[in-house]
Amino acid sequence: MTRFVYSPRYAVDIGGHVFPTAKFRLTAEAVAERGKLVEPSEPARSDLLLAHDAAWVDKVLSCRMTLEDETLMELPFTPEVSLAHRLQAAGTVLACRWAMQDGVGLHIGGGSHHAFRDHGEGFCVLNDIALAMLQMRREGRVRRAAVIDLDVHQGNGTASILAGDADFFTFSMHQQDIYPEVKQRSSLDVELAAGTGDAEYLARLAAALPRVFAHRPDLVIYQAGVDVWERDLLGGLKLSERGILARDSLVREECRRHGVPAAVTLGGGYGQDVRDTARLHARTLLAFSEGQRQIS
Repeated sequence: MTRFVYSPRYAVDIGGHVFPTAKFRLTAEAVAERGKLVEPSEPARSDLLLAHDAAWVDKVLSCRMTLEDETLMELPFTPEVSLAHRLQAAGTVLACRWAMQDGVGLHIGGGSHHAFRDHGEGFCVLNDIALAMLQMRREGRVRRAAVIDLDVHQGNGTASILAGDADFFTFSMHQQDIYPEVKQRSSLDVELAAGTGDAEYLARLAAALPRVFAHRPDLVIYQAGVDVWERDLLGGLKLSERGILARDSLVREECRRHGVPAAVTLGGGYGQDVRDTARLHARTLLAFSEGQRQIS
């Protein structure tokens, strides 16, 4: 049976916010008949310290945020929000463990690539991607790892946290003229103009992926944001639904061809109707579920 990491506590009431936390529940409902939903355990403080400063971790755990902290995160911070993001950080770690065991790990959450070592940004509190890569190395499961970040926004926090560590390769392909205004330097950045559609997008991706696998990663974390969709409210790229599926298939097949396990995180998605966003996320997860060795 296919396994998906998910907790109903990911969906938190944050009012009329542009970030649709209901997408987690709706995505889980869309894939539930295809597999088993497994809830992650809350991470230890020592785990969070792999990717974050002690002062920031303690703010997250105590929920004592300043107005500046909340402004940067663009989120109202509550104990429920704190727990949701801590669980999602642990969820990506669990998905990576499954990937190393089964070839694929699927997380109905995660992808908080804007969180920095000492603060959160852009709806992101804890950088589950950087944390999971560091945790996998600490556990001795990998020596090298890579992130393929195809969210419409640059993975600035991930690039910053992992900068200078030769074991990790950070690849971000994103729209150049939107948030974050100040980009960080990834191992490889591919910047796209607003209006980029399927054909150019897929060609640029196909040309970039060999650089990722030249790093010889033992694990890939795929940040599979669907805010590249042509009808997304926060992005300006013009990928069709078919284009997004072709993007996912390209990443999946390259991982398979190189024999590299893949852990998939949701990343961003801001359709006018949250049900559209959830449907796109579910399609990505199900596309990768075909490569997961089945667990009885």
